[in-house]
Amino acid sequence: MRPATVWHALMRPPWRFLLGRWPWRTLVYVLSSAAIGFLLLPVTIVTLLLLPLWGIVIGALERRRTRLLGFPRQTSGHVPLSRDQRHIWLAVRVAEGATWRETAALLLDLVLGWIALAVLFVQGLCLVVFVFIGVSGSCGPAQINLFADVRIVVGPDNWWPVIPIALLAVCLFAYVNAVLAAGQASLLRVLCGPRQRELARNVERLVQSRAALVAAFEAERRRIERDLHDGVQQELVTLAARLGMVSLELDDLTAQGIDTALARDALDAAQGQAEHAMATLRNTVRGIHPAVLTDHGLRAALDELADRTPIPLSLDLSELDRLPAPLETAAYYLVTEAISNAAKHTAATRLTVRASIEDDALSVTVTDNGHGGADEKVGTGLRGLRERAETLGGQFSVVSPAGGPTTLHMVLPILTGSVERDASAAR
Repeated sequence: MRPATVWHALMRPPWRFLLGRWPWRTLVYVLSSAAIGFLLLPVTIVTLLLLPLWGIVIGALERRRTRLLGFPRQTSGHVPLSRDQRHIWLAVRVAEGATWRETAALLLDLVLGWIALAVLFVQGLCLVVFVFIGVSGSCGPAQINLFADVRIVVGPDNWWPVIPIALLAVCLFAYVNAVLAAGQASLLRVLCGPRQRELARNVERLVQSRAALVAAFEAERRRIERDLHDGVQQELVTLAARLGMVSLELDDLTAQGIDTALARDALDAAQGQAEHAMATLRNTVRGIHPAVLTDHGLRAALDELADRTPIPLSLDLSELDRLPAPLETAAYYLVTEAISNAAKHTAATRLTVRASIEDDALSVTVTDNGHGGADEKVGTGLRGLRERAETLGGQFSVVSPAGGPTTLHMVLPILTGSVERDASAAR
């Protein structure tokens, strides 16, 4: 079994380490470190003020490069930004601790890169000297000045010891490269990797962002509902009232013996159109966000829904009081989605809704007696319910075997602070 990392490889017997792939991997890593250090020096000098940005680049590079030494894939410590947040990318990155740790990693790469360059130079120089001594000795007696006043005389009869010395040096170089590479990679992983608190903060930020989107979406739905109710619907009511006044005037003309049959037919048609428009608008407003849900809560909204649903709806809402608005909205749209799916895709003749509070959580179950076969992967309605539940920290499940029945189940945790805040708002 191959060692997991270079540290594990260093603890294996020497012959297994030296005859494996690790000496070559570590040599490639040290060579790349030397190249990075060599390139970073002029870049650092010329673009000193851009070091944090270069640090981000180096961090991304090092998180991938350490995998060459067997280390597992490492995630980024940066906060993920969506496409519409690109305009604040620089401000967010400069304020992050991960950016400045990666800047420290850049400086570490610069120092260790030049150390790697020096180590490789010494290793290369030693190998050249060994080859030169061997070649000179095999060709005939020769006096070689190693350094300062140190001289040796090699010839055909005494040059051969350079071979085991060179092999021993190569083995030593392999271990030096491995230790240097492993140490550098370990330090860089500490600097370029995420902190546990950063991961928790990123998750919290994501949850808050999704919750904020849901809240903003629901607020916009309520605004649209209010504008339609107070604007267009009132205009239609005024129009119906004017048509009623015209009807009274026609009655007066008829009493005077004037033929108003054609005008009466046109007026009746106009009144029918106005009533139809009001009914359509009323249904549209209910679909956007029913006012009864905001004003009177989930129980009243489901009672009102049961009176107008095309499929008989049986409600079991024991001990269900006012709840946080996001939970009531999620539960309401769970029921409406179940009704819509049952009406469109099954031959269900009855739906049963059960809602209760269990372990500080709202549990809502909707069951129909249709032929089953509901698939969350088909369509967006069920997927939207799952996303809504997960945004609120809850769970959503679909059980729909062939032949039925289909059961939609949602569990949403209740936050005490939210309950008190929404109850106060309702009062």
